[in-house]
Amino acid sequence: MKTKSVILWFILTSLFIAGCQPDEVCRQNTGVVAGIALRGLAVDTNDLATEFTAWDSITVQGLNNDSVLYDNRKNISRVLVPLRIDTNVTVFTLNWHGEEDIVYFRHDNTRRFVSMACGCVVYHTIDSVWCKGTWIDSVKIINAAVETAEQDNIKVFTTIDL
Repeated sequence: MKTKSVILWFILTSLFIAGCQPDEVCRQNTGVVAGIALRGLAVDTNDLATEFTAWDSITVQGLNNDSVLYDNRKNISRVLVPLRIDTNVTVFTLNWHGEEDIVYFRHDNTRRFVSMACGCVVYHTIDSVWCKGTWIDSVKIINAAVETAEQDNIKVFTTIDL
């Protein structure tokens, strides 16, 4: 009888452990952030333009938010930013070599059920994006559906004179 109790306890414990998913698994599988591709043209004195994608001295921060997402990062071509789930507008500051521009996202939020362990995830659809400042020439939506961290959703363009 004691052997049956031990076997039953072992089976129930195994099922309980197998049924639980750690929070890390849920966060890894459901990371939803917008990707911003950074692109630029460097124009020399002969009006020859060279595209550059490796940026340095980039700082990214949510507006009215103490959290700095990227702090003076070097040699990057994209940044990942979380969009807000409590409102339809998210605003970030992008600081490049001491010049600060503001990028605005207008987006819809859609909650999707993932599982009992992970709950819901909020996906976004970008309606529009615009910027205000000095160094960003333009922004463009390249993929409106924000569903993973693996894709770029907007491109930021700038042109600099050498």
